[in-house]
Amino acid sequence: MGGALAEVAAEYRLKLSQCGYVFNIVAIKSILPKDQPFDYQLAMDRLAGYRFPRNKLSQLCSSGEIVRVKKGLFIPASPDSNDPSPVDPLVLAGLIYGPSYVSLETALARHGLIPERVTEITCMTTKRSRAFQTPIGRFSYHSINPCVFSYGMTIESAPGGTYFLATPEKATCDRLAQIKGIRAQRDIPSVIEEYLRIDIDDVLRFQDSEIHEIARRYRRNSVTTFAKWFSATTRSIV
Repeated sequence: MGGALAEVAAEYRLKLSQCGYVFNIVAIKSILPKDQPFDYQLAMDRLAGYRFPRNKLSQLCSSGEIVRVKKGLFIPASPDSNDPSPVDPLVLAGLIYGPSYVSLETALARHGLIPERVTEITCMTTKRSRAFQTPIGRFSYHSINPCVFSYGMTIESAPGGTYFLATPEKATCDRLAQIKGIRAQRDIPSVIEEYLRIDIDDVLRFQDSEIHEIARRYRRNSVTTFAKWFSATTRSIV
C-alpha cells in the first residue's frame, strides 16, 4: 500500500513540475515580441528580471516557442504548426544580411511577372555575395555596386515589419545584368520570354525613364542593350 501511495505522490509531483515548466515558458514568452522579429539584445533586456536570461532564451528556442533565424535574430513561432509564421520572410531579408533589397526572381514573382513559385528569397546587397540557409528558408544575396543599389526600390509593408523591394524595372535589370553575352537588341525578346519567362507585353508597360536611369548607373552591356531595345520598341508601337 505504501509503495502505491509513493508512486502516486511521485507522479503528482512530476505533473506539478511539468505544469510549472509550461507556465514558466508561457510567462517568459509573453514578454517578448509576438508579431515581429527581435534581436538578442532586446531579448536580454526583456528577460533581465529573470535569473540566467540566456538560458531562458535557449529554453524558448528548444520548446519551439520562438525560432532562431540566425545568430542574434529571432521571430515568434506560429501558435499553430499549420499556420504561416506571423513574420513575412521578406521582412527578414534585410535583417539577415544588409543593406539589401529583395530583387531578381523573388521580386519578379512578387510583381506577378513570372508564373512559377519561388522557393528561395533572392536579394541584392552592397556587400559580398552570400547565402544563408535558415529554418524559414534559403536567402541568397548578390553583390551590386552602391551606385546601382540606391535606385529603383520601394518600401513595402508586410506582417512583421517592412522591407525594400525592387521595382519591376529594377528587378528585370538586375537579372539581365547577370546574363553575359547580350550585345544585340534582337536578342532581348528571346532572353525576356524564354530565359526570364516574362511576357513581353508586361515589360512594355515599364517606365522608359527608370530603365534608362538604371542602365546609366549599371554601365553593363546587357542592361544598356535592354534600355535601347525598350526605347526603340515602345517608339515603334506609338
